Amino acid sequence: MRELSEEEEKAKEEAMGLLREQIEVEGKLIGLYDDTVSNTQNKPVRHLLHTIRLDSLKHIDICQTVVEILQGEDVLQEEKTELLEGLREHVELERGSIERMDETLKNIWIRENKAATELIKKVRDDERRHTEALRKLTDKTFFRWDPNDMTLIFRDTEWADERYRKSREFWSKRE
Repeated sequence: MRELSEEEEKAKEEAMGLLREQIEVEGKLIGLYDDTVSNTQNKPVRHLLHTIRLDSLKHIDICQTVVEILQGEDVLQEEKTELLEGLREHVELERGSIERMDETLKNIWIRENKAATELIKKVRDDERRHTEALRKLTDKTFFRWDPNDMTLIFRDTEWADERYRKSREFWSKRE
C-alpha cells in the first residue's frame, strides 16, 4: 500500500473530523428528541419523533463506519464471503417488505387517509433505499483505489479485494 502524501493525509483527517462532528451533532439531536418525546402525550407525535431519533442513530453508525474505513479497517475476503451470503437474505426480505407496502397502499383505509398514505410510503421508500444500499454494498470494496491504477478498471471486485489483501499483508510485514 503506497504512502499517502501530506495533502492526502490532511484531506483524510479533515473528512474524519467532519464525520466525528456529525456524530456529535446526531448525539445531541437524539437527546433533544428524547426530551421532546418525554414532554408530549400525543402518541402519533411520539412515534414520529422516535422514528426520526432512529434515523439519527443510523446516521451515527454510517458516519462511524466511514471513519473506520478511512482509518484502515477492512473486510477480509473470508469475512466478506459470509457477509455477502447474509446480505443476500436481507435483500430478499427487504424486497418482500416493498411488495407488502405497495399492497398496503392499495387498501382503501390507507388510500383515504393522507397521513397514513405518507407514512406507508415512507416505510416503502426506506425499504427501497435499504435494498439499494445492500445491493451496492455487495458490489463495493472497502478500500480506496489508486486512481492511477488502470488494471483495476479491467478486473472484477474479487481480484481487487485479493490484491488489496496481499498488499496489506506485504506492508504489515515490513513495518
